[in-house]
Amino acid sequence: MDQPDFVLLVNGIPYGNEAPSLAYLFAAEAVQRYRVKAVFFYEDGVLNAQKYTSPASDETDLVLLWSELALEHKIRLIVCSSAGERRGVRKETVKTGFETGSLSDLALFLSEGCRMVQFR
Repeated sequence: MDQPDFVLLVNGIPYGNEAPSLAYLFAAEAVQRYRVKAVFFYEDGVLNAQKYTSPASDETDLVLLWSELALEHKIRLIVCSSAGERRGVRKETVKTGFETGSLSDLALFLSEGCRMVQFR
C-alpha cells in the first residue's frame, strides 16, 4: 500500500499562536516517512510568509525554517492571495520559497487524494 501524501493547512499567526510551530514540527517529521506536497497558509496564517518578519534574537525564525524545509524537501508553500490581501501580505512581500495561490490550489490537492491536517 502506498504512503499517503499530505497537505497542511496553517491558520495561526506565527508568533502569537503555537499552531504554525506545531505545523512546522509535524512537517519536519512527516517528510521523513511521507510526502508533504504543500503547506497552505490561510486566514491569519498568511502572516507566516512575510519576509519582513523580524523575531527577537532569542526567538526561532519560523518563516526562515519554513523556507529551508520547503527548499530541502520540495514542498510548496502556498499563501492564499485573498487572505493575504486583507492582511497586507502580497506577492512582493512573501519570503523566498513561498508563493501566492488560491483555495482552488488546496481543493486540487484534496481532489488528488492528499490527506489534510489543519493547524489553527
